Amino acid sequence: MSASSRRTPPVIARIAASALALALAACQTPASKPGAQLPVDTGGSAASRSAAVQLLHSAETLPAPQRDRQRLQAAAILYELGDKQTAKEAVVNISPEQLDDALYARYAQVYGSLLAAEDEFFRALDLATAPRLDQVWTQLPQDTALPLRDLRADLWGLLGDLDSAIAERRQIADLAQTGEAIADNNDGFWQLLTQLPSSELQQRASESRDPQMRGWYQLALLGRDTQTDISSQLTALSRWRQQWPHHSATAHPPQALRLLEQLAAQRADRIALLLPLSGQLGSAGRAIRDGFMAAHYTALNAGAPTPTVMVYDTGTDQPFEEIYQSAVDAGAQSIVGPLDKSKVANLLATEKLPVPTLALNYASDLGAGDSADGGSLTNDLVQFGLAIEDEARQVAQHAYRQGHRQAMILAADASWGQRGAEAFQQEWQRLGGTVSISRSFRDNSKFSQLVSDALLIPDSKAREAELRRQLAASLEFTPRRRGDVDMLFLAAQPQQARQINPMLTFYYAGDLPVYATSHVFDGNINPNRDRDINGIRFTALPWLFESDNLTKRNIEQQASPAPAFARLYALGADAFRLYPRIPMLRQFPQQRVHGLTGALSLSADGRIVREQIWARIDKGEPVPVTTAVEPVLPEPESMELSGNSEAF
Repeated sequence: MSASSRRTPPVIARIAASALALALAACQTPASKPGAQLPVDTGGSAASRSAAVQLLHSAETLPAPQRDRQRLQAAAILYELGDKQTAKEAVVNISPEQLDDALYARYAQVYGSLLAAEDEFFRALDLATAPRLDQVWTQLPQDTALPLRDLRADLWGLLGDLDSAIAERRQIADLAQTGEAIADNNDGFWQLLTQLPSSELQQRASESRDPQMRGWYQLALLGRDTQTDISSQLTALSRWRQQWPHHSATAHPPQALRLLEQLAAQRADRIALLLPLSGQLGSAGRAIRDGFMAAHYTALNAGAPTPTVMVYDTGTDQPFEEIYQSAVDAGAQSIVGPLDKSKVANLLATEKLPVPTLALNYASDLGAGDSADGGSLTNDLVQFGLAIEDEARQVAQHAYRQGHRQAMILAADASWGQRGAEAFQQEWQRLGGTVSISRSFRDNSKFSQLVSDALLIPDSKAREAELRRQLAASLEFTPRRRGDVDMLFLAAQPQQARQINPMLTFYYAGDLPVYATSHVFDGNINPNRDRDINGIRFTALPWLFESDNLTKRNIEQQASPAPAFARLYALGADAFRLYPRIPMLRQFPQQRVHGLTGALSLSADGRIVREQIWARIDKGEPVPVTTAVEPVLPEPESMELSGNSEAF
């Protein structure tokens, strides 16, 4: 199991934390009118499990609706204490129709949080967005409305409906009064807005009629557009504060922005870039170098203080240990590189490194959280690369949250494709999903037969042939695809996906959602060619949509990189952004650096985990996904027959 999988996602952590306020609010002295606080004597603010269990027992002696009110009190306390099983046993016995609006809001918060903890996100959101709540928000006490709205925002964000989540955060901003509540909401705003591409933020900033939201969009642009240098970001933040003196984020800035001054003081003055500029990996190393230096010169041209960069070629016959030591002896305070897996493994085996080192690959193809030798990594080494495993795990998590449970895998019979398929399957099964079928393919595969066989179309035709032999009457025959899959994970190159996707429709699986990694789109927009992959949802490098990013523009103007190398330039540019921010990621594991390769976080064992933005192919062109996807509905279990027509 990967460290990124084990670590509690920020949204789930927020859902768990919000139960504390709810439980304490449920422990106040009641009034006799609707919306009153719930009574319980727990002997102090930290309610005990024994007190909650006592509440449950005594509730059985009470008439309705007092019985359900007391069960709700106990469930809130138990959830806050971490006893989710007993809390759920209490809450499922509640009859919500007997609760008044304020109590129902608390019921939705507690039960919704319990469902979210079990990955039942759509059921949780159904509770939190029940129609009976629409007209009563203004009548709800703040300590009831605030945590429920917070839950709604978290769930919408988790399910990919960024627009609804942002709108809910805007509602919370009008409710939050304490500094802690405002700061928490602002952190939530920041996490949502920085998932949007810069072009989208720019458009919203110019079109929004809400001054607070215009300020937020401009602040999020600051986070994306000036991350090439911390000093430039601090300067831009100072200008933003002068422009928006009364904005909520001026008094309560997001946590990531509060760390900038500390990071600026810790910045290295001399860094060494250790990459293969010759030999087998020379072309990749040069692309990464040029991306790194493009970010460096972008910052330098903006007048920002930038470090001296010393470049070393690791593609020669000189032992890597000597090159590394030469960089240290020359005064390097940080080292970026190497790229070769074997050299990263050598660093991993070193007990202590003399300076902080950001490797641009992983020592092995194991999942995040697994070191090559089974040991733990040191605080001196961080591994950062473009691992398909990160994308595959992200697909599994997203598809599972969308309600899918039965997967089909089609993966290229290449090292990257097989690693992606394995990472997806491991994460999918860890979450609780099942893999009904997994198939590999090559460039010369017969894709029609591949898809037909995977969907069990020959079996359907065989059943039809057998039925024809047994019946004298004529039959109208419509083959039926297998019914034990509700999504497809596709690890394919564009030319392969363009052959596979149409075959799904041809073989009666046009309704099957297809999720893919970024490899499915080659970076060149060609609607006529890519309409064959319409509808595919994929994890996209932000690079794809960052047309206004100055570093990207400089790279494209000076290097005109082929799409296959664009991601390597983006990796180099992000390495320049990332290395000075590693202390922030260590101190605050939930924080992210938003770069051209994705939202970057640091796992507990020193591996950078990338989360890319979601996109889909629409009319042959990639577009970012910011709205909700309809939840998966269960398929009918029985097959209907009508006359002599049959679905096989």
